[in-house]
Amino acid sequence: MKNLLLSVFLISAFVMTNAQVTTYSLSQLQARFTHKNYTEKVLIDFQKTMENLRTKPQLHEDIPGEVISWYTLNGEFSMHKTFLIQSHGVTGVETLPKDPDFLRKLNTYVPEKSRFSFGSDLWSFAFVHQKGSDKYYIIKASIKSYNAYPEIPNDDILLYDIEYKTKDFKKFTLLRLKD
Repeated sequence: MKNLLLSVFLISAFVMTNAQVTTYSLSQLQARFTHKNYTEKVLIDFQKTMENLRTKPQLHEDIPGEVISWYTLNGEFSMHKTFLIQSHGVTGVETLPKDPDFLRKLNTYVPEKSRFSFGSDLWSFAFVHQKGSDKYYIIKASIKSYNAYPEIPNDDILLYDIEYKTKDFKKFTLLRLKD
């Protein structure tokens, strides 16, 4: 019985040790960002968004003092999260458009055999690039047109750099599509 309890204890200790991911401490977060006036509340809220990750994410300060993000590069489990900094903490925002009208407009610029879709594997991580004087956030990403048979090379598959803008991270306006 003692051996069984000892084995259970050792196994659970091993699992607990390996399941814990060290996240960034507050001092590490302060040191990583160029904007030095993030409140402790903002940094703690941002820190909490990473607590269930298996690996320590890469940090990105899209717009110092306004928009921060993190991302992981774990193959098919790669993730990217962006946060708008507000006085009460951080709010998660969407940087990829989901609006069917946006997609319809985007597809008017490419041949019919090279249509784009909202498949997550077809869009790169979308980072907020800058904020214009008109208060719009400019976002950049790369997109690949849909291919029903990805294992077969196809000349109709297109890869574009895309730039679009938003004020509220809900409605997006296409600015540039570059081959």
